[in-house]
Amino acid sequence: MTDFAGGARLLERSDVVEIICGVVRQVRGAPQNIDESTSLFGADGFLDSLRLISAVLEIEQEINDRYSLEISLADNPAVSREKSPYRSVGSLADYILAVAAEQTRA
Repeated sequence: MTDFAGGARLLERSDVVEIICGVVRQVRGAPQNIDESTSLFGADGFLDSLRLISAVLEIEQEINDRYSLEISLADNPAVSREKSPYRSVGSLADYILAVAAEQTRA
């Protein structure tokens, strides 16, 4: 893994997907098989809004713990997007990587 300017490790997509899957596997009612295509929230998702918020907070904490990178995934731009970044594991992973990249540029 490469380093950011502050010495924090670079987020790899596979690692982000692993973090998300690990967190949502712990949610009661989660499907047995969770991968990038697993629907999280919305019409096909298994998370209600309360469980989504809880999972997002746990994902933020896990990323902070592993990468020393404090990110906010439940901000207004995320909530107001036409296509929710919380739809699936894959869309959330893409959103996390975009937020992390933007934050490290700042």
